[in-house]
Amino acid sequence: FPAAHTQAANAVTTTLRYARRLEDQEGNQHQIEAGYNLRAATNTFDSDFVYSRHAIRAEYACRWRRQKVDVAFDAGLISGRAPLFERFSLGNAATLRGWDKLEINPLGATRMVHGSLGYEYRIFQIFYDTGSAWDKGTNAVVRHSIGIGFGSRDGFFLALAFPIRDGRAAPMFMTGVAF
Repeated sequence: FPAAHTQAANAVTTTLRYARRLEDQEGNQHQIEAGYNLRAATNTFDSDFVYSRHAIRAEYACRWRRQKVDVAFDAGLISGRAPLFERFSLGNAATLRGWDKLEINPLGATRMVHGSLGYEYRIFQIFYDTGSAWDKGTNAVVRHSIGIGFGSRDGFFLALAFPIRDGRAAPMFMTGVAF
């Protein structure tokens, strides 16, 4: 067997976050969250990878009575050569629900944009996701999914997602716990 080869991905990480929760006179709750994350690796840190990874996220949620509307946006950019675990992926239980991340970009991507719109009434939920993950020099392919599901306050969910391919939707069943 050939000798094992190891590589180091030593990076500095910084995050800036904003969160605000407001309540109006009728008792409606508005929650705004935004964040920026930077990870940078250089030879100075004795890293075998030299890259910078920028990611932003913004989310707005409005809750009234037993209903909730949630709008989220994510974007990211990597410059340099990043290890696989730093690359962006879409297609899981939170982003582009119903899509398989290995079908979208098996090695991850250096560019990413994702948006999500959701509505909840008690435990019932519906959602729409759109997004793309691609590498520099390639064209972005925008994908869409829609779905319905049930969720509990402790994070357990059941969902039926429909990734839309060539104008048709093929169902995908998902279950899990969101933290």
